[in-house]
Amino acid sequence: MKRARIFNAGLFKGWASCLVLCGLVMALFFAGTTPSYGEAKAIRFAIYTPQRGLEGEAMTWLTDEIEKRTKGAVKFQNYFAGSLLKERETLRGVQSGAADMGYIFVPYFPRELTLWSIGEPFIRGPVDPAKKAEFFTELYEQSPELQAVLNAYNQKLVAIHYFGQMAAGGPRPLKSLNDLKGMRVRCAGGYDAEHMTALGAKVVFLPGTEIYSAMEKGAVQANYTAFISYFKYRLFEIGKQHTVLVVPQFTGSVALITINKKVWDGLSPEVQKVISEVGKEYGKKIAGEIKTLEVDIRNKMKTAGATVVDVPVSEVNAWADASEKESLEKWIKKAEEQKQPGKALMERAKKLAEKYSK
Repeated sequence: MKRARIFNAGLFKGWASCLVLCGLVMALFFAGTTPSYGEAKAIRFAIYTPQRGLEGEAMTWLTDEIEKRTKGAVKFQNYFAGSLLKERETLRGVQSGAADMGYIFVPYFPRELTLWSIGEPFIRGPVDPAKKAEFFTELYEQSPELQAVLNAYNQKLVAIHYFGQMAAGGPRPLKSLNDLKGMRVRCAGGYDAEHMTALGAKVVFLPGTEIYSAMEKGAVQANYTAFISYFKYRLFEIGKQHTVLVVPQFTGSVALITINKKVWDGLSPEVQKVISEVGKEYGKKIAGEIKTLEVDIRNKMKTAGATVVDVPVSEVNAWADASEKESLEKWIKKAEEQKQPGKALMERAKKLAEKYSK
């Protein structure tokens, strides 16, 4: 009987030791599979746009999502409306470390980011914002040239911000793009100005904040900009016969969200993975929101009394035939003058634009 009790006690101790050992193994297993995000890190994010609106809200989603998924290991300090860096300071500011992360509008850096302006000479391109996002994403993934540009400025890509349809309009009735001939049309410059000139328009350069007043006074008869920006400036309110021509086939500019390479290298692999995943999701999210917003904008413009006209594909093709070839050749020449591999990148972009335009 005594021997049985001793045996049972030994058996119990054996089971207890086994359970403890299993517990330790399980603890080590889960410790190995649970992401280790490292020490808490504050990241200063320079955003030149206001906090409200499509871009500001998208940036807030991006940073909130990264904070949530890293369980607070990364904390963002978002500086909106240029409060840390002005719009034309972001590239150099992130390079130097004045900001850890930045929202960079490519057209503000025509020389530094020439290769990233690859979509600007194109008139024919993907119509759907989601297709446009796929076009730029695949182009980036296939193009070490684009990655090298950011490396030269001590930066790594986090996400690409896409823009929607282009629009040209003003307070007088317009039936087609040909009606812009001879009119004073404001645009931001660059290839937009060349494309407008090819239509016979008299290009006027003005900051966005001055367009409304200039159009009211008649100094500007039409404006050529992103459809969303056209609405943001409330231009459709001017005149009783306001017409907006929408050009969905324009490929256009992009903006980049980048992070300082030194800051990136100082993050744990787990945090880097989260940022990369959220960055990819950002592209899909912004494409969907643009599409929804443009439908809403169209309805609001019509409710306000403006006429919204979709330019026929045949008319867009005629416009492209008159201006695109020269713009593409000029882009290649500019890139190669800077010793950049423009021709190879352009050929790749043309094939992808055709692929995603079907």
